[in-house]
Amino acid sequence: MIRAVRERRRRQVSDLSPISVVALVFIEQDGKILLAKQNYGNRYWSLPGGKMEPGEPIDETARREVKEETGLDIRVGRVVGLYSKPRADGLAVCFAGEVVGGTLHPDNEISQCGYFPYDDLSGPARKHMQQRIADFRSDLPYAVVRTQ
Repeated sequence: MIRAVRERRRRQVSDLSPISVVALVFIEQDGKILLAKQNYGNRYWSLPGGKMEPGEPIDETARREVKEETGLDIRVGRVVGLYSKPRADGLAVCFAGEVVGGTLHPDNEISQCGYFPYDDLSGPARKHMQQRIADFRSDLPYAVVRTQ
């Protein structure tokens, strides 16, 4: 009986389309936003963050990815937004974060990282970045849900 239930669950899970979930973090200091320049693809400037690994809680993904990319230790705060990306079979979860330790320096996936004024974001960024920044700056008491 237990074996049959496990097999049925395994088949149900394997029938699901894989979804890529990423955690991204807004970190603000002195009215500026922390951005990281990717060292791959189109070399976009982005919020620090990355893919959730199997079995990993999403808040731990946020802490791990920010540490890996920037060298900073953070406290994960409110959820800013959930951004569905149907064309990429993805979901981005954006958090507000606060630095609690570490030293700012890029890793091998990131060529540069630093704090930038909101009205002077450095270099190319994905089109949806401005909407996410506006959502963060609106400081709503709830998370927004958007398709991008």
